[in-house]
Amino acid sequence: MSVITKAKAFLFREPENKNEPVKTAVVLRVSCMAFMLYLLFLSIGSIRIGCSYGIGLGLLFLVFNAAVFACTYRDLFHITFLLFNVSTVAWVILSFVLFGEAAGSHHFILALILVDLLLARRHPALIISGLYAVRVLLYLYSTWNEPPAQFESGVRIGLYTLSLALEYATVLFSGIYFTKDAFQMEVRLQEYNEELRHVASTDPLTKVWNRFRMLEHVQKQLKKYKKGEMLFMSVAIGDIDFFKRVNDTYGHECGDEVLRRLARLFDEKTRGIGAVARWGGEEFLFLFENMNGDEAWTALSGIQRNLNKLEIPYGEQVLHVTMTFGLSEYDFKRSLDENIKLADDKLYQGKEGGRDRIIY
Repeated sequence: MSVITKAKAFLFREPENKNEPVKTAVVLRVSCMAFMLYLLFLSIGSIRIGCSYGIGLGLLFLVFNAAVFACTYRDLFHITFLLFNVSTVAWVILSFVLFGEAAGSHHFILALILVDLLLARRHPALIISGLYAVRVLLYLYSTWNEPPAQFESGVRIGLYTLSLALEYATVLFSGIYFTKDAFQMEVRLQEYNEELRHVASTDPLTKVWNRFRMLEHVQKQLKKYKKGEMLFMSVAIGDIDFFKRVNDTYGHECGDEVLRRLARLFDEKTRGIGAVARWGGEEFLFLFENMNGDEAWTALSGIQRNLNKLEIPYGEQVLHVTMTFGLSEYDFKRSLDENIKLADDKLYQGKEGGRDRIIY
């Protein structure tokens, strides 16, 4: 196992309390590491200018943050979270008072605000308001007071740049890491909702649309007509001839296979020109979009020819079935139910007239 792998496993190790989310501990650990790195450089900078207060401040809070880091592996979340906030605010204030804005420690208030926003379980608004108040007070303090200690130019620029970089890294990591699962969960929820919608709108046997989905789709097409995006539309109802005889002779499983094979054919042949739905039992409803009655009759005749050629193997048998269709050009002055009834009436005319035909 490489050093990087070991370090990653150590950083992402779960705390002793299995009920405590590992994300909480990891965000605290990364924040502690960022702050400790800054404190280390603050101590080095203090050594360069011979500031004993800065050295003591840096080393004291460096050790304190290391202790907080160690606590993230224990069952001590509430204590750890409190110590982390208190120690961070304390060293930000003290280093700001000692070195002023040049040290850049005030930048960590923003990082702390994000961490508290993600992790605080009680009174987050109060905590964040308090942190903003600290930031404002530090600004006001800097306008009235000069810091007692001054870093040389190179150290000042280095510390200021480091504080900005660590603040950015902490905010970026915490935000992405803590919200990654939420985004993935949202994606999975959208996929699940889409799956539920598909199940709710699909006939379970034939896998084509059910009655509800077709009615919903027709309503959308009617809105297109009102907007002038559609001029014509036609509907047809088809019923399998002597379907009861198929069930009685070969069994309902054979009847189900017939329905599945026909639905597959209809779905293929209506793609791009309209839609098909299982209307109920052995009936299918067809919608021909942007087609007048004559154009729909041509399209439906092509479907009927393919249907009459279709061979449906079942066991040792090869079945052939026919269908009777009632077709009607959609009258936009009538209701949807009235238009469907017009097609349905023509279907029954076809049944009475000998079946295996299209009545238009």
